[in-house]
Amino acid sequence: MKTTPEGGSRANERGSVLALALAFSAIVGSLIVASITVAMLQSRSVEFAVNSTGALSMAEGITELAKKQMLQELADFKEPSTAGNFNLGGRSHPWTAAPIGPAIYRTDPDGVTVVVTPYEISASVQEETGFATVNQVVDLTLTPLFQFMIFFDDDLEILPGPNMQLEGRVHANGNIYVGAGNTLTVDTDYFRSTGTIQRNRKNDGAATGGTVDIRKFGTTDFTQMTNTMDSDNADWTQLALDTWGGTVQDGSHGITEIVAPNMGTITQGGYYHENAELVIVDGLAFDTNGNQLPMPAGVIKETTMYDAREGTNITVTEVDMELLNSSGFFPTNGLVYAYRTDTTSSQPNGIRLTNGAELAAPLSVVSEDPVYVHGDYNTVDKKGAAIICDAINLLSNAWDNSKGPGQLPGASQTTYNFAMITGNVRTPDGGGAYSGGFENLPRFHENWSGVAAKIRGAFANLYGSQFADSAWSYGGDRYTAPLRDWRYDPDLLDPNNLPPFTPNAVNVRRVLWDDNLPIQFQVDTSGMTFPGDTAIYDPWSYDPTFMDSVMNDPNGN
Repeated sequence: MKTTPEGGSRANERGSVLALALAFSAIVGSLIVASITVAMLQSRSVEFAVNSTGALSMAEGITELAKKQMLQELADFKEPSTAGNFNLGGRSHPWTAAPIGPAIYRTDPDGVTVVVTPYEISASVQEETGFATVNQVVDLTLTPLFQFMIFFDDDLEILPGPNMQLEGRVHANGNIYVGAGNTLTVDTDYFRSTGTIQRNRKNDGAATGGTVDIRKFGTTDFTQMTNTMDSDNADWTQLALDTWGGTVQDGSHGITEIVAPNMGTITQGGYYHENAELVIVDGLAFDTNGNQLPMPAGVIKETTMYDAREGTNITVTEVDMELLNSSGFFPTNGLVYAYRTDTTSSQPNGIRLTNGAELAAPLSVVSEDPVYVHGDYNTVDKKGAAIICDAINLLSNAWDNSKGPGQLPGASQTTYNFAMITGNVRTPDGGGAYSGGFENLPRFHENWSGVAAKIRGAFANLYGSQFADSAWSYGGDRYTAPLRDWRYDPDLLDPNNLPPFTPNAVNVRRVLWDDNLPIQFQVDTSGMTFPGDTAIYDPWSYDPTFMDSVMNDPNGN
């Protein structure tokens, strides 16, 4: 019988153990390699996700900046850009924009006539290993500025002493501070701010008094806004909706900025100067090409007057509107631009319009200087009329130019039918001298106590006064307040009745976008240039038929 040599069994065992060890080591090594590979893949995946998220945020930011630039360009009477670059994250990133439909007149949910043009805005960003493209379809909306009774491109303060009534839309690109000495009646469906609505003063934070009655949306019912019913109330957002049904809204309700023209549009060489058919400079008249016009005697003259608020005698170029009507040089395009070359903040010389009860045709008068309106204006066969200037000053029919330091002549009832865009001296942020508020936006220079100043038009404040920059002050030889019979002129709701060259406030609503997010709403994007696979629809629209045509959505959603 053959036997196994001594130790052979143990040798086999050792060989088996070695093989198992090698196999185990190989498995462990493979697991380690696999783990490293998975870790590397996970790291790359995380890196890709982080970079993609960063690229997406960057691309979204670029489209938002593009929207803001396009809005300001539209507000400044320019065609919106169709391409550009923005520097973000230390690099320049391109964007493009293009209209995808015609401009259409619409009536928005608040009854305002607007012009809507749909645009597609696109931006792509490479952020290391991440890449993102964002496309937005937006409605760029032009709203004639004079479809608001009150439009402030900053904080709005309304604190009248005597009773006052507001009729027409009230909007502030900032906060609203409201109160009254007696009763303020807000008879409108639109009383809104992008910031907050406060029942206290901006200049010192003190609670405001009086009664503020505001009409509930779509009704004839009024509810008082008490001192505890403002944006400081913990339940304000819902409280405002429950109380006024949408009339009173602020930033907490999603009210956003309505972009307005900047100051450059009224300065020398700006939009209005370039387009005026009649330009008046230091008492001389010129056409739009700079050729001097043989204006008949008496139409334009130079005189002086005392302005107690500014505390100085000023020189004014006086334009006799009645003589201008028959001069043969009344501008056929309805735009006059007038200024003086000697106007400074220490010597705020200006323009004075007199005998303006009847205008030959619709007319807008624009000046970078202060403007004084003497007597009834546009009261006979009323036309679309506007005055745009550094500071609006109203002189009554009784004004005889005899006022001097220490004197306060009496006013007589006077009617002014025009829309105004004017500067003011604003209350500083953080407190300080009161601006005078909306109730003193047009400036007065006589004793108006018990006398009505009747205004039919619209009121806009887009900038601080550059020349007539003395702070508001009451009494003494400056003025006493009139009975403020101020109303919005409903004729301005018809675009055919707007003053020539009415500026537009501009805003935007996003209606469709693609930014590589999960599907929320699938639409047919044929005919649109979206590089992604999905599109996300924001269901806001005041015109479903128009939205259907933009999105080609067969379901009408």
